Amino acid sequence: MDDFELQAKLKQLETEVDGQAATPSTQSQRPPVDGKPTSTRPARSWGQRLKRNALLPFWILAIPWAQEIIDQVFFGGQWNFPVHPRSLDGVPGIFLSAFSHGGFGHLIGNSIAFVLFSWLILAKSRRDYWIVFLIGWLGGGFATWLLAPSSAHGLSGVVYTLFGYLLCIGWLERRIIPLLISVFVLINYSTFIFGIFPTHPMVAWWGHLIGFVLGIFAAYGVYREPKRLTD
Repeated sequence: MDDFELQAKLKQLETEVDGQAATPSTQSQRPPVDGKPTSTRPARSWGQRLKRNALLPFWILAIPWAQEIIDQVFFGGQWNFPVHPRSLDGVPGIFLSAFSHGGFGHLIGNSIAFVLFSWLILAKSRRDYWIVFLIGWLGGGFATWLLAPSSAHGLSGVVYTLFGYLLCIGWLERRIIPLLISVFVLINYSTFIFGIFPTHPMVAWWGHLIGFVLGIFAAYGVYREPKRLTD
């Protein structure tokens, strides 16, 4: 065998080795669609999303619960952060009033509804949840400071933002999971709607109304257009 034949054999062997090394990497990827690479990671089901995010509402609730415990133990219920409408003293309440409550009874009632509505949104989308929560928290705090007739505090405004979103999102997206969630909330929690009316003198119903309206706006802001069938 001369030098020319030896070089040809070595080149052929090198080509075969390179081809075998490239095969696993090409098999591990899906072919691109329309020139875009696709991921092989399977999409999470709504149940998997809920399990992954189940503790998130409790982490948020840790803030008002810590505040209420400190308030009751050390300050006798006087360490509160209400939002005072159209007052410089009330500006901190825009950010803090949602995490301040008038006792454990007030906090427990808000906490139960907050967890249930949070889970329902998280079963659909973590992104939607954070957007709706922030709108209810900061948007509701600012709207209360700007429009409310008197001071108020509590998480109920955020709860009503979640409630308004849940009622509307299914009818906007017209997909099976969001629609089932909206129907479930309508059937089981429709009595919440009475909270937006002045039915009780000790309840800041205007905060509920503001939160509910913000929830509807949030649903319109984040919903995804239903897919239309094409010919």
